[in-house]
Amino acid sequence: MALFKKSNAKKDYFSAATIITKGTNCLGGFIGDDSIHIDGHIEGDVKVNNVVIIGKTGSVTGNIKAQQIISSGTCKGHILCDSLELMESSKTTGEIKSNKILTKGEIKGTITCSGLFLSANALVDANVQAKNVVAGGTMIGVVICKQLKIPPTGCIKGKMFADRILNQGGHVEGFIGKYSELVQNNPQLAQYANIFNSRTEHLLLENKDYHVNVQEEIKRHTSSSTNTNEDFIDADFSIDEKTDLYAIA
Repeated sequence: MALFKKSNAKKDYFSAATIITKGTNCLGGFIGDDSIHIDGHIEGDVKVNNVVIIGKTGSVTGNIKAQQIISSGTCKGHILCDSLELMESSKTTGEIKSNKILTKGEIKGTITCSGLFLSANALVDANVQAKNVVAGGTMIGVVICKQLKIPPTGCIKGKMFADRILNQGGHVEGFIGKYSELVQNNPQLAQYANIFNSRTEHLLLENKDYHVNVQEEIKRHTSSSTNTNEDFIDADFSIDEKTDLYAIA
């Protein structure tokens, strides 16, 4: 059990990068201005103003909000960030909103982004709306974008709506329609039309969208405390008996 006084939390909360080691299970969310490296498991939301790194043994069951997310592990929940990089061993499930996504792993859910780039071994089983998509891996579902590029290693199975498709030798199965016509008849898609139709670089998300107000988050999480003398942030930690502790360079 770890207890942090509210007064100290306001001053020093996440003043340095935090590491959740392999074998550590954390029940409760994390909020902070700095980065967090996760090799254990977190059950709860993670909100930081810097980078979230999830190692191969790491996992998060909860929503993640950060400037940048780099994952080699498992994520289950909503993701909101400026850039998202998913490594070969990663598995991500949920709703994703990001300006730029590069994936070499697996994604299941829904994706809204400015640019989506799949490597040869990537698998995306999702409904996708983006400005530009480079499908070097396998995509299953509905793909809605302005421009779709399919390298020789690419494979798309499902429904595709794009105004420009460049197939460089990939495999395509399913229905193909025009993006612009689909947007005109769908109010939910039309909210992003001005961004995706712009010829200039236009961000889907601005800094204010994924910025974390740490002080407000701390107040919100501690305001319901039943302790009348002092307010605490309460988190439970459990560590497996066979836990390998190692230095990180």
